[in-house]
Amino acid sequence: MKKIYTLLSCCILINTAFSQVDDSAKVKLDLLRAPSSPAANLLGFATSDIEKPTDVSAFMASLQSATNNNSILPSNYAVDLAPFWLFRAKGLTTDKMDSKKFGDVFKQTFIFSTAVRGADSTSKEYNPANFYNSFGIKFSIKRGTFSRQTAETLDTISLLSTQVAADVNETLKSVLDSNAAYQSLAEARRNKIRENGANMNDPELLAINKKMEALQEELRNGIVTQKESVYSRLALLKTKAEAFRIERFGFFIDFAGGATLEYVDKIFSQSNIHNAGAWLTFGGNYESGWTILGITRYLFNPKKIFADAAGVLKTGDISTFDAGARVIYNHPKSKFALSGEGIYRSVLNNDLVDPSWRVVMNAEYDLGNNQRLTFAFGRHFSGTVTKGGNVIAALNFLKGFGNRR
Repeated sequence: MKKIYTLLSCCILINTAFSQVDDSAKVKLDLLRAPSSPAANLLGFATSDIEKPTDVSAFMASLQSATNNNSILPSNYAVDLAPFWLFRAKGLTTDKMDSKKFGDVFKQTFIFSTAVRGADSTSKEYNPANFYNSFGIKFSIKRGTFSRQTAETLDTISLLSTQVAADVNETLKSVLDSNAAYQSLAEARRNKIRENGANMNDPELLAINKKMEALQEELRNGIVTQKESVYSRLALLKTKAEAFRIERFGFFIDFAGGATLEYVDKIFSQSNIHNAGAWLTFGGNYESGWTILGITRYLFNPKKIFADAAGVLKTGDISTFDAGARVIYNHPKSKFALSGEGIYRSVLNNDLVDPSWRVVMNAEYDLGNNQRLTFAFGRHFSGTVTKGGNVIAALNFLKGFGNRR
């Protein structure tokens, strides 16, 4: 099977009897295709409530400057971690990266998310005297398959990887056979094995093995830098890998959920549940550049203040159900994407609170190197739990880290 560390990471000097992969040979892949932060959704500052499915980075950070605090400095922050990629995912194959098995899909797409919301004197829902921190998770139940171009690029990278590895190992064997220092160590190793009765844990034998491995590594590195056929293939391999984009098309389903804590007067010991919920995002991603998404979401809002028909303020638990859709267009060869979404919110357990809706337009630009800039403008929910301003205008910067494969 094709190893993902050779296909995507340019770790071309494979772990054979001669050597191990040097982490410095790896290249950074541009994997991040879209924001993926359920915690930001719970705090109400995600640029889109209906998120496009994406292959995730190991570590993603999102900064947002919005209209809520009249400042150009970021006021809201989100951090998302993908444990499977954060801890390197050794031995992953391309077959498993395109696997339809739930176990493979779950661990490769699972995200732990946390976010904080800055002081907002204009919001009726968030008290500027308090501190808000949300936590969430997200994973795919079903994901799309590799595009034709993705599969073809992987095959090309695989072929180059195999050629380079075979060339390096063949040359290395020839060099080791004629290297006096290595042959001397090999002879000493054979003699030591005869002397100690093949005790492989003998300290002297282990020391000889260590010297042989170090010499192998030194000679291997020399082959890579000096042999033209290896160097040229390596350069081509890195070029293809750095320009490589994982694209998936077809039907998908994502699950997300979490909760927000409100720290009264910013005191850690005085925390309450501000809201909690779970939602499904589903739809299709197509090679024409169009993506059609849908969402169903349940949110629980405890101890919210609302006005009854007579205008009397009351406190109670409010449950809401959201349903909506989003349409995205991103030309296959363009870094610019436009989208629009609409979501209708109904109140499940309170006839006194009116339903509401949200409409948002997004303009997104791929800056490359796992960086994306998004501008959002539209109308936020109003009248469901709180009254007040409902204009959305935000600029969001997303950066992904840990994309060396």
